[in-house]
Formats: sequence, C-alpha cells, structure tokens
Amino acid sequence: MDYLYHFQLSEDPFRTDAGDKFEVDLPSQQAALARADRAVRGGKGLVVMVGGVGTGKSRIARRLYEALEEELFEAGMMVVLRRAVGADWLLVRIARQLGVEEPRSEREALIAQIYERLAIIHEDGRRAVLIVDDAHGLANEETLAEVCGLVKLEYEDRRLVTVVLVGAPPLAATLAADPLLAHHVDVRVQLDPLAREEASDYLAARLEAAGGSAEILPPGASAALHELGEGAPGRMNALADNALYEAWLAQREQVTRSDVEQAHRDLGWDAVETPKRSPRRGGSVQAELTDPLGLAGADLDPELDAVFAADESRRAEVVPTRAMDFDAKPAARGVTGRRDLAEATYIGIEDGDAPEPPPKRAADDVDDLFMELLDD
Repeated sequence: MDYLYHFQLSEDPFRTDAGDKFEVDLPSQQAALARADRAVRGGKGLVVMVGGVGTGKSRIARRLYEALEEELFEAGMMVVLRRAVGADWLLVRIARQLGVEEPRSEREALIAQIYERLAIIHEDGRRAVLIVDDAHGLANEETLAEVCGLVKLEYEDRRLVTVVLVGAPPLAATLAADPLLAHHVDVRVQLDPLAREEASDYLAARLEAAGGSAEILPPGASAALHELGEGAPGRMNALADNALYEAWLAQREQVTRSDVEQAHRDLGWDAVETPKRSPRRGGSVQAELTDPLGLAGADLDPELDAVFAADESRRAEVVPTRAMDFDAKPAARGVTGRRDLAEATYIGIEDGDAPEPPPKRAADDVDDLFMELLDD
C-alpha cells in the first residue's frame, strides 16, 4: 500500500493479526502470564485475569493455552462472544469442551457427566484446564456461582479442574460484590495499562519489525498514542495505524500529535458515552460513571492522569456487540510438547440458530450433588 511504502515499511506494523515477528515481550504482560501459569501448574481452582479494553488479555490467554503440555494437561479454550451468558448455557458448553459428546439437558445429570469426565482425565494422570476468554459475559452471580461449584469438585482429595476466567473489569466487579463468590478466587491477575516508556518501546519495536524506523513516531506522537490509547496495546495499534495514514495524506515523513488526535476523532472514541448502571457494592454511581475500568488507582503517567482529568469519558469501556459464540476445542491427544492454538477447532453458532436457554433458576448446591455421587 502507498502509505506503507511512503514510510519504507514492508508490511503493516500495527495490524491486529500480525505474525510472530511482531510479538513484543512486554514486562507487564510477561509478569501476568507467569502468575497465571504458576496458578495453573499449582493446581489452583479458580484463576481470574482482569484488564481493560486492548490491554492484551486475549494474547496472554492464548500464550497460556499454548504453553500447557498435552501429556500433562487436558486443556481447552472458550471465547464467550455474547453480552451475557446464563448458567445452563455455560454448563452445556463446558461439558462439550471437556469431551462429553451428548450433554444431558437436566442440570444434575449434566454435572454428573462433567464429574465423570473430569475423573477420567484425573485417572489418566492429567489435569483439566479450561480457559474462558471474554469472561465478562459471565458476569452474573448465578453463572459465576456455577463455575465456583465446578472448581470445588474433588476426586481422591484433589481438585479436578482449573478454570481461568479472562475478562474486563465487570467480571471482577461481580465477583467482588459477592463475598461468597470472591472467596472462591484462588489467584487474581491484574493487567494494567502500559507505562509511558513501555508503550514507547512497544510502538518502536512494532515499527522496526516491519522494516521501518522508530523515528517515524517522534516523542510527541508517541506520547499522544499512549495518552489517547489509554496505555492499551490494542487501542494504540488502531490509533497508530490511522495516524500513519493521516501523516501520509499530508505527505509528512513523521507522525505528529495532530495526526494522532485526528485518528482518535475519526475512530469516534472521544464521542463514546459511559453507560449508566447501578453502583457496585461499596462504591458510588459517580465513581462508576467516571472510572468504569477501575483505573483511578492505577500507576499511570502524570500526563495521562491529566488527560483523564480533563476528559473522563476517555476511560469509557467499549464492548462491541457480539453475534456469534465460539468454542476452541482441545488439540488432538497423543501429541507431546506445547499446544498450537491454530490446531484448535472453532464452532460458530449464529444467535438465531442457537436454542434459547431454559428460564434461569436458582443454582442448587453442587456440594450436595457431589455427596450424592459419592454415595452412589
């Protein structure tokens, strides 16, 4: 493309589906991955990873999945592409993810199938791991209570499954609002926005990987990308790509702050209104309206704090409407070594074709069912 040739770039440095050559080992993301990996290998039950829009949650979830050796783990990855998910809907998909071919419709029978499958995996000398990306779609007490019940299932005094929930701040807010749910979280991993220097290094590395020079983004433009992108790599990528095009239109050799600001306006991020909702337990409506991503206490650059102070709407979380649901099935058994996410099978179900879940009901106590299974 002309604008890439103008900056002597061999390919788009900020594309979202970039290959391995564009992978940048960010210290903050490496630390988050290490914490999640330690939790899984330590046999923890419920692991929660929380971060704002574009902070790299999905990237870390994929890397975690790929790193789990198949001779040690029966791992699967699900991506929730719905706004809200009910407990019955989720249980059926968890059962299929674990290898239950014909999940039962009755809840008790379905949990019995899940338990039997988990026990088989345990006897095979492996541990079941389920990673759920975009898990803020599960952010209701009934569904999360069902997940907490599953991670309590035991066989021979060992927990049978590790569930890793990866999502936006509403997931953490729902858990924190209910002490019983919060009690079940074994490890919580917080993924914060990048600091100014880390963001600058990230942008420079992406440009250099595409054959360009870091000088394309002088300090002013780099600072603007960090500020208006809220320190989130995904948001900075979108801004930087559009800012490059703006600079090309003006036939400039470098991106300016005005190019970044124009890209920000064109993307419509400055026009996003923060949704109104009830306050979290222990908080206020005003606090949620001005800080929906919970960034008020984050260690951000002073200039970025100044930008937020001038325009709090830039903290608003943007969650696009999702139309499909995908499940990433475990890779084929019998292959040793690390996993390749590309080998996972994705099954798409259009909302109009998917059966409607039955009416919600209060979740039964999984512990009682577990005791009945043992008695049988």
